[in-house]
Formats: sequence, C-alpha cells, structure tokens
Amino acid sequence: MGLEWFARMENAVRISLPDLCEGFDEVDILFDTDTTEQHPSFNFSVDSDGEADEFCNVFFDPINQEFYSYHFDDEAELHAKVLFANLDQMLSYIHASFHDYLDEIDELNGIIDDEDFEDDEFVDEVFADELIDNIGIDDDFDDPEFPENEDHIEWITNDKYIHIEDNSPDVQANYSIYYKLGIDQETGDGVIYRNTIAKENGEETEEKVLLYFKEEEASYLSELISEYQGYRIK
Repeated sequence: MGLEWFARMENAVRISLPDLCEGFDEVDILFDTDTTEQHPSFNFSVDSDGEADEFCNVFFDPINQEFYSYHFDDEAELHAKVLFANLDQMLSYIHASFHDYLDEIDELNGIIDDEDFEDDEFVDEVFADELIDNIGIDDDFDDPEFPENEDHIEWITNDKYIHIEDNSPDVQANYSIYYKLGIDQETGDGVIYRNTIAKENGEETEEKVLLYFKEEEASYLSELISEYQGYRIK
C-alpha cells in the first residue's frame, strides 16, 4: 500500500485545514510534508517574522499503516504516542496543538486571558480526557523515572524514542526504548540513560541502564557502534 494513505490524508487535511479554526485566519499557517524520512510527516507551523515556528508534527508509519504523534501531558508528566484512526481525530489534535502553541506564546508575552481558556474547548482540561478516550495512546512511551540520587546529572539532549517490532516465526515481541544523554556535573563524565520495555510472547519486562563514560572514551564508543553497523552476520 506504501504512501497511498499518506497522500490521501494529505489531500484531506489540506482541504479541511482552512475551516478548522477561526484563529487560522489571523495567522499564516504553513502545512508542509517531508517524505525523505523513513516515517514521512505532516508539519504544521506559523510564519513568524519570515521563519517557520512549528507547533505540530504528525508522522506516518508505512509498515504498520498508521499515523501518530507525540503528546506530553504536563499534569501526569509523561510522554505518550498518540495514534490517529481517522481524519477527524487528526484534525482535533492539530487544532488542539495550535491552541497550545498560542497559549505558550501568550505566556511568554505575559498575556493570559481567562475568558479564552473558558471558551475554547481545546485548551481546557476536557481535551485531555477526550484525547485519551478518542485517540489511541501507547503508554509504552511513559516518561521513565530516573534512578534515585542522580540529581547531579544535567540532561543535555531531547528525549529519544524508538519502537521495534520482532515478528519472527519463533518470537512475537516489541520493544519500546527510551534514551537520554547527560553530563555528570561532579566528574564531567558522559551519561547514557536507556530504559527498555519489552513485550515478548505476552510477557512484559522492563530494564533500566545507566552508562557512564569518560570524555576520552566517546570516540571509541562511536567507533564500536560504527563497526557494529557495518558488520553482517554470515
């Protein structure tokens, strides 16, 4: 099936986007696509002084034929993979993301209009409940708890996630893996945090690993990974 559904949804979104929200008339909404990645994406942004300020990204998994995005719940303090079953769910998510973006801009500018919060159903607490009820959320991407007594680590990268499925004849498994890179402020060592949630043949396990390495080791680790990527099992 390839990118056929991606193309159909792109056309449907372009047709529906202008009428999605009255606020879209007040700003210049940009809708771009990126088909150069393994998972093509819809990218929504606002033209801010000649620069594109992104407020929403929707990705397409061509293997599993599903659209998804990532949502961060401030109250629960967790990340979730949001799955879209149809166009309406995707449009609701884009609409909500746009208003979340406006709220962030207002907060940066010190502007908070209580009436707007009351009147807009997409920026109040109701949306969080509707999102969970109406859109599939993969809770494998919950933000894992870091090990205790690691307050001296400064995390310097964005959270990295990967979802791997193994459908070999003998094993039915999927792995949700979370990475983060930091620096130990006391020693200057690099720190890699890896949290893996594995579901194999109906059983779920979780493993958390914290790897410390010296600055001088970084190039060696990079070489080892490169050698692994270039190795082929005979």
